[in-house]
Amino acid sequence: MLKEKVESYFTRFPKLKILFFFDESSEYLEEVQNLQLTNIHTEYWMNNPFSLKNKLLNQLQHTKVLLYIPMAHPNTQEAYHNFPLMGLYLANKELQLDNVGAFLEDYGLQRHQKTLVAKYIKELKYAGVQEVCKPILNAANFKEPALQKALVASFLKFKTIESWQVLIAKMLTLTIHTDANELQKVSNKIKNLNFEDEVLKHIKDCTGYAIQNISEANLLQVARSVLYNKLTQTINSVKGNDPYKGFKITDTTALTRLNQMLYEIDRHPALKSGFKELLQKVSNEIKGATLIEVYGEDANFAEFNTEMIWTLISKVQAHMAISPTEIIKKLEMVSLQSDVQPAVAYMLKYGIQVAKMQELISKVKTYILDTPEEYVQQYTEKWYKVDACYRKAIALYKKLDIPEIPEIINIDELHAALNATYEKHTDTLNREWLKCLNQFQFNYPKINVPKQYDFYETEIAPVDQKVVVIISDALRYEAAHELLSEMHGDSKNTAEMRYMLASIPSKTNVGMAQLLPGKNKIFNGGDIKSDDISTSGTENRSKILQKFKEKSKAIQYGDLDGIDRPKIRDIFKNDVVYVYHDVIDATGDKKPSERRAFGAVEDAIKELQTFVKLLHASYNVAKVFITADHGFLYNDREIEEKDKENLPTIDVIQSHNRYYLTLDKTMPELGYSIPLAATTTFKDDIYVTVPFSVNRFKKQGVGHQFVHCGGSLQEVVIPLIESSRKLKEVTRKVTPIIINKGNLKVVSNILKLNILQEHEVSRTEKERTISVGLYNDATLVSNEEHILLNFTSESPSERMARVELLLASEAATEPFLKLKIVDIEDKLNPLIEERIQNNTLIQTDF
Repeated sequence: MLKEKVESYFTRFPKLKILFFFDESSEYLEEVQNLQLTNIHTEYWMNNPFSLKNKLLNQLQHTKVLLYIPMAHPNTQEAYHNFPLMGLYLANKELQLDNVGAFLEDYGLQRHQKTLVAKYIKELKYAGVQEVCKPILNAANFKEPALQKALVASFLKFKTIESWQVLIAKMLTLTIHTDANELQKVSNKIKNLNFEDEVLKHIKDCTGYAIQNISEANLLQVARSVLYNKLTQTINSVKGNDPYKGFKITDTTALTRLNQMLYEIDRHPALKSGFKELLQKVSNEIKGATLIEVYGEDANFAEFNTEMIWTLISKVQAHMAISPTEIIKKLEMVSLQSDVQPAVAYMLKYGIQVAKMQELISKVKTYILDTPEEYVQQYTEKWYKVDACYRKAIALYKKLDIPEIPEIINIDELHAALNATYEKHTDTLNREWLKCLNQFQFNYPKINVPKQYDFYETEIAPVDQKVVVIISDALRYEAAHELLSEMHGDSKNTAEMRYMLASIPSKTNVGMAQLLPGKNKIFNGGDIKSDDISTSGTENRSKILQKFKEKSKAIQYGDLDGIDRPKIRDIFKNDVVYVYHDVIDATGDKKPSERRAFGAVEDAIKELQTFVKLLHASYNVAKVFITADHGFLYNDREIEEKDKENLPTIDVIQSHNRYYLTLDKTMPELGYSIPLAATTTFKDDIYVTVPFSVNRFKKQGVGHQFVHCGGSLQEVVIPLIESSRKLKEVTRKVTPIIINKGNLKVVSNILKLNILQEHEVSRTEKERTISVGLYNDATLVSNEEHILLNFTSESPSERMARVELLLASEAATEPFLKLKIVDIEDKLNPLIEERIQNNTLIQTDF
């Protein structure tokens, strides 16, 4: 073994000249004398330092030498000074036969560090441990506190040295693993190296909770304390009936350090999910429901965990109709938290939409207005939002993970109340609307509202540039409004929205015909003709369009999928192109799929947004109109037979679930019989009958949840979006606003704030990306957060972003700081500068 050791030194250190071998007891003398070393000369100390030194420097200067010295190696300051070969000794290496000595040699550590190596060599001898500890395995950094941290990192199977916050968090997560041996192994290693007390000190420093030894039971107590203070640290006054008050941390320094640990965990992907699982586990003991009961749902909790959110929802669900505004604020405040579980997040969003619908309905002072124009104005300015909230609520309801919702929430009752409220609103609204229309004899020419049948003459005929008209079947007004908002997200797009009044019956073939040009249109028993050309099919529609503008074409949107791009480009070189888009009606107007109608609305919005952008950017279309043949009504429950009205049994030319046609005027008990010509350009002398409100007629083989063909506002008020392309980007950008400006403070090293995008992205205001950070003069002293402000919602609560800034330790004692919000494209000119008081004022580095 000695031979291999010697040769190994000279192999590892090619420039090594002299290898000193101190053997105080002459234990290895005989073995040295018997060594047969290749190209290595063995020289012996004979108490002849001067002649030996001369020989080494001259005669043996080009020879590799093993110098055997039967005495102790110098291990004191005095011995160093008195050793005659000290210069040569320091310039070369000493043969170490023990692990400690070899470790010192391998990493170039100093002799005074030998004791520290010896203390921890039982772990340092392993290659895996050495790899983790590598950054501190040098003379400058090899100190006991750093070594202990590195060893714990190795024990916890990290590849690099981590902060104590991360290490303690990882140790806590070992309590959730089914293999309890892992925690025991780590604990034993720490105890065997006699630095458990140091680790316990770091546990207290990081979490604010002291334990006597490292064990699963004690670490779970630490986790319970972390959870409790994570939730309640902003509640200053602890109530006597709080069963967990023993965990309360009142020391500001301790809270700051706990927040630092939580911040580190949140930015450590490998640790974040495990720690979240741990807190979920201990939430069985630190019950969120109990905290809500003790402090109330309006208490200033730092955050809400899953159980607290469920409890909050259960408490507010009965008051949706009574206090919707307050409920919206509560649920939105909670929803701004990060890391809300998907099942909870969908339930929160659903609850918010339900409350928003209730809020909108509660603001309706009266459904009785004087003129049809007033009804259309109110609907297009305010009342359409009720339909939008209902649609979004239903879409979210279908995404709910019902088995995950606890029994304290009566989801069936909540959803039934949603449907009942919406149905009452639509019934009352349309009953009064149709009553008003009847007072005006349904005479569209006398109603001062743009008509669908005037579309071509008003919008298309005067245009002297290429134009594309997209007619999306059943794209009702509220859905088009959402589409408009999404289109505003394109900085090069400018779009605006108007409305038109569709004809009655609000059915596909009628609406499609009204949108085409023609001097003489007849209903013709349903085979509608315009100037003697059938209005059904794209080939016929192309012929009709070409009579008015020669370079015109009609095409189904779906047919574009099978055409290559050059041919599509040729299509859109025409002066006028009508594109027929059918996603919503294709799904909703079939009984087996009508329950998926709102999902189809979302699909249509996405598809149309992409298509319009493509038309402008790739096919060089200057102007695009988006409109619809009709809207629709939808109720998310099966319409019972008792709620349907009977159709007449005689003299009916044509019928469906929302209308019927007769040759003569009828006198229905629960509806209106009007001339077809009153709301259309058809010359036929027939009558159309529609229900008094949103009622359905009994009709075999068709659906009754998704309906159109009637005269409700949702069916006949249709959108008209006009979109054009700017050659240059619109320069005005949305503006950020700080919520609670003037009341912001750094508490426990963290500044929490909400930023509101003042207006939704629109035709005149486009998105911007902002940078948010805390500064001491010009120096950034926190994390820097980038936020894209591109919210399209009309609701301010849906245009808010939550920001958390962690103050750096070097700025912890600054009494005041500056919050800066800048556009990332112009960092020299802040959008917002706000003086922030620092209520931490402690040194956070420990």
